[in-house]
Parts: sequence; C-alpha cells; structure tokens
Amino acid sequence: MSITSVALIGATGSLGSVILSALLSHPSQFKITILQRSSSPSPAPPRTTLILIPDTFPIAELTTALLPIDAVITCFPLTSVTTHLRIASAAFAAGVQRFIPADFGSVDSRSAYARELVPLFGKKAQVRELLEELSTQRPDFGWTSLVVGHLYDWGLGNGFLHFWPGERRAEILGDGKAKSSLSTMGRVAEAVVGILGAEEGVYRDGMKGRVLMVQSFCVSQEEVLRVLERVVGGEWKVEYRETGEFIRERKEAADAGSKEAIEDLVFALGVVDGNWEGKEDFAMGLLGLEDEDLEEETRKALGVV
Repeated sequence: MSITSVALIGATGSLGSVILSALLSHPSQFKITILQRSSSPSPAPPRTTLILIPDTFPIAELTTALLPIDAVITCFPLTSVTTHLRIASAAFAAGVQRFIPADFGSVDSRSAYARELVPLFGKKAQVRELLEELSTQRPDFGWTSLVVGHLYDWGLGNGFLHFWPGERRAEILGDGKAKSSLSTMGRVAEAVVGILGAEEGVYRDGMKGRVLMVQSFCVSQEEVLRVLERVVGGEWKVEYRETGEFIRERKEAADAGSKEAIEDLVFALGVVDGNWEGKEDFAMGLLGLEDEDLEEETRKALGVV
C-alpha cells in the first residue's frame, strides 16, 4: 500500500523541523499529523494536524492517535527508552505499516564497542530489537533505521565536530586522514522521504527491517579543515590529539557524569568507525541519493556566500 498519512513525533527539534519541512514539500503525497506532549507550548505547524498526548505517553492514547496513520517517525532523544518502546508498541497495535525510529545514528549502534563507550547506543539497540520482534508477529509491520554519520551542518554550528569557525580553531584526532561519513540534516530528510515514498515492492525487498546507511560525503578531518580555511579565511589554531588517549580521558569523565564527555565520545566514534562506504547497508543507490559538495554545504551551514 502507498503511504499517505504520516505521524511525526519531535517535529520542533533541530532535525525534526527539517524532516517536517521535507514532508510538507510533498503536499499531494503526505498528510502530516504531529504528536506532541500536552505540556508543550508549541502551536501546530501550518498544514498539519496536531494531536496532544499526555506527557507519560500512555500506550492506549498513543494507539488511538495512531489508528488512521500509515507511517510513524520518531525524532526526539532517547532520554527515556521506555517512551520510545511505548510508541513502537502503540504503532504496532494501531496497524501502522512503516516505522522509522529515533536512530539517525552518528554511529552504528550494532557495534559492541560503541555500546560499551556510550550507553545511548544500547538504548537504540533496545528499540530496534523490539521492532524486530513486533515485525515477526505482524509481517505487514515494517521498520527502517537510518544511520547517517555526524550531522554536518548542525555539528559545525555548535562545535560538536570539534571545529569552531568563529574562533578559527580545530581539534583533530590522530593524523586527521581517516574518512568518515557525514550528513546534512537535509540529506537525512531526503532519506526519510525516500523510505516513505518507496513503492511497496521496493520497500519490502530493499528497506523493510533494515538499517540503511546514508551520507552527504565521506571526508577526513583534514579535508574539512582545508575547506574551512578557504571559506572562513584567516589563520587557524589546530590541535592534534592522540585518539586512544582522547577516548580514555573522555570515557573517565563520562563515567563520572560529564554530558560533554559523552558527546566527545560520540564524536570520536564517528572518526574511528564512521565510514559507511563499502558497508553492506550503504544505501545511497537504493534511495537514489548522490554525494553533496563539501564546500557548498559548508558555505550554507556557515551562511557564507
């Protein structure tokens, strides 16, 4: 069956708002419902239907809200994995056909090393395990996870990628030559639309019950630095860090409760194990996507013409 009614949870976030915009750009294809916590003050975005859900996300209310829905996208943090498990269970009970969980991973959470360093990836694995179980109970219930690498435009704007354009400063792991897959938020939205818009046969044969890996480009930290030097100009202060030492130091801080250190570990994992090219689940061709231009996307991200 074709997907026409789509529910988005997390529509006001950095990534969720971009995904919403992409869905709304196909008005003849998708009707959008926003599920939102009752306590949220955000108004309904134009051309959407807003349904308020109690803040505890009870399964009964979620199921009722999702009864007319073909596809569900969850796009808010896994602070409470229980909430995401409830949404998946409600989608299954409501007869939803396609489910895209809040993976959008910087890192492939199937990696034991990633789960060891950052418990968040264990939560993502929990949600995926439930989806796999549910899909065996109702074969027409399909799920697809997206692993996208670090979000380039978002991470460039807030220092997550350890480039600080405003200060002309960078911190690079190792020799800076290891390549990683990075995605703009727009690229992630394109992939979501591609999954929802796929014909049933294409979805069933290539996307259903799978992790799909996409990117905007696969580049090294040194390549990003060279582009930033051209776009921003000026003299940059660059610090090179030994990767193993950086990870050990930040792991100790994370275990002591530092949220910043957890983000640093996610960043490091993307550097040491973030190249999707050549992976079995690399899905650029399947989704009809091509690499974007690094310098062009850098200029867009920084607002430099």
